[in-house]
Amino acid sequence: MSADLRVVIVGGHHVGHHAARHLSERGHDVVTVEKDRERVEFLSDQYDATVIHGDGGRRSILEQAGLGRSDVVAALTGYGAMTNIGICTVARDIAPDVGTVARIDHGDRDEYAGLVDRVVYPEELAAHAATNEIIHVADGGVRTIEAVTGDLTLLELTVAPDAPVAGRALRDVAFPRGAVVVAGRDSNQLPGPEMVLEPGYRYVVAVRADISDEVVRLLRG
Repeated sequence: MSADLRVVIVGGHHVGHHAARHLSERGHDVVTVEKDRERVEFLSDQYDATVIHGDGGRRSILEQAGLGRSDVVAALTGYGAMTNIGICTVARDIAPDVGTVARIDHGDRDEYAGLVDRVVYPEELAAHAATNEIIHVADGGVRTIEAVTGDLTLLELTVAPDAPVAGRALRDVAFPRGAVVVAGRDSNQLPGPEMVLEPGYRYVVAVRADISDEVVRLLRG
């Protein structure tokens, strides 16, 4: 797969539009398929990308989008999970090696295992973002940056003045197995044995889900 991807996005409303814009800004070749003519006109004025007017669930439209020379097809319509899964199924029938991403609106990601390569759940992502902003405003001290896998999460934690690790160097802290400090946010410092966990400073920790509470207690008290 090349460094610059060719991506076909089916669905040009909010999720598809922003995904296409971000990909285009990063130098990737994006083709958007949208069946609403007014939306097609809007998208054509927004960014440097190809926009095709048509129903992305139709084989002829997907073939027109050039799936055979694309790296990924992302079905991001607002018509429901099974519509998007169906689009990816047709796309894979046209181009067996194309990667597939489908937007879902409910359910467990595991339900779609084997049907597509990855799923995206915008409402869940929005809830994470809202939670982080609520915590930030309230100075709650712990924010979820990203769920890396089902078991591993990146947390941003502010060390409380009375936390067990406050003022101690990393070499003197016994973190539980499955937790690693990966960055010092405020000090712009990469972690090393001599790095001191300063009260009031923020640190990014990669942590296994089953020990996250223990890590939070170490940094927050």
